Amino acid sequence: MKVDTKKFFVALFIFCATVIAIGFHDYKESDSAVFETIAKSLLIFMGALPFMFLYRNILSRQVAYLSDKVDMQSEKLYETTTLLEEKVEEKTKELIEEGFIDPLTHLPNRHRLLFDMDRYHYNALVIVKLHNFKELTQFFGNSIGDSLLQQFALWLTRLNYNAYRLGNHEFALLLEQDYPLQELVAYCDATIEELSRHSFIADKESVSLLARMGVDAGEKFGLAHADAALQLAIETGQTFVVYEAHSEEGSKQSHNIKTAKNIREAFHAGRLICYYQPIISTLTGNIEKYETLVRLIDADTTVIPPHDFLEIAQKTRLYPQITQEIIRQACETFKGRDESFTVHLCSLDTIDHTTVHFIEEMLVSTHTAGQIIFELSEQDIYEHYAQMSLFIQHIKHLGAKIAIDNFGRSYSNFDKITHLEIDYLKIDGALINKILHSPRHTKIIQTIASFADAIGAKAIAENVEAAEILQQITALGIPFAQGYYIGKPGPCCF
Repeated sequence: MKVDTKKFFVALFIFCATVIAIGFHDYKESDSAVFETIAKSLLIFMGALPFMFLYRNILSRQVAYLSDKVDMQSEKLYETTTLLEEKVEEKTKELIEEGFIDPLTHLPNRHRLLFDMDRYHYNALVIVKLHNFKELTQFFGNSIGDSLLQQFALWLTRLNYNAYRLGNHEFALLLEQDYPLQELVAYCDATIEELSRHSFIADKESVSLLARMGVDAGEKFGLAHADAALQLAIETGQTFVVYEAHSEEGSKQSHNIKTAKNIREAFHAGRLICYYQPIISTLTGNIEKYETLVRLIDADTTVIPPHDFLEIAQKTRLYPQITQEIIRQACETFKGRDESFTVHLCSLDTIDHTTVHFIEEMLVSTHTAGQIIFELSEQDIYEHYAQMSLFIQHIKHLGAKIAIDNFGRSYSNFDKITHLEIDYLKIDGALINKILHSPRHTKIIQTIASFADAIGAKAIAENVEAAEILQQITALGIPFAQGYYIGKPGPCCF
């Protein structure tokens, strides 16, 4: 119950006045000093009462003022908090969209494809690969190649396909409708026919894009099946192939699925481990670096090399975690040591924000930024120059170094390499193997070594299998070498 203080004081005043009146009346009729004391006290109280009213009013106004201030600040704080929440939510959405969108074509990327396949109901997956894309880019140049990819993405969008870019010149389509096999074939035929009638512009010239398609449909359709069907279409020259589990190709596809399962089990059981191959200085003969190579240890302790599982691993959702585990093992192994070490990365690793962030954290926590060398393939740089260039700038800012793997195999582009801050060029082993018998290959190797020196990089000869090869590359002034003659990969490098 709320008390009205104003009424309370009025009542108190009346009560006191009455008591005083009675007190004076009794005091005149009595000789007692008690009444005199009471009367004086009440007179003092009555004199103080107006000041109490004044104090109450001042205090009330102060409380009201402070209350208004608190309400105003609370409202401002609420507005600021709401604005911050909106900004955080907006930035989070931007980061998520950035991780799900291909920056060149603005189509959803591979990560978004896997996300959608997990959460939404579709009935078929089509992988489309532009079959003549490399020839067109070699003829017109990479900038025209980017333009063609953008035009093709726009074409898919205008046809209302649920389209995704998987990387390079591969795209994916998700089909909602549950087509019978015959209608699915007709759908693919119609798409190929529509593409053949469409013209794309390359440097003011009209060109056609040719495509190969791999299709998987049904309740358990998947990326591995569709990709296996695509590979069969490429190998056999067909425009498209629909995955069939009981066909001869189905056996290969089943093998891929079994391998993917084996990879998953090995990863979770800790049977994906790093081997290390020594790299020596040809001047001193001392081991100065190690190349990190991943191995899968099968359930029966069989050691499986990367070429038997890594390509399949790259098509699974587990691949980023595999890369991160390799980096973790390598950084922990070389933490506090003097040797440098290399780790292979592919284009998928360099665009995965989670993997790049993990690399940053590991380099900082293990203090290995000055030791690690990231090996990037020449093919990836050729096909993903823009994103690779950004990754190289970012990772070198942390103190890491960059090596180009298999340089000289097929995609050599000296002009592009000169614009990147490369620390090492690894001369492809296929060239090194011919150094003793082919003066022409010797000149190519010498040219690459001179080119490396000219751009401030150091050359590393791969696949050195004999003492004579080591002597020859030493004579050519190549500063580093690795291969089975120098040392085989092993689980322990020390």
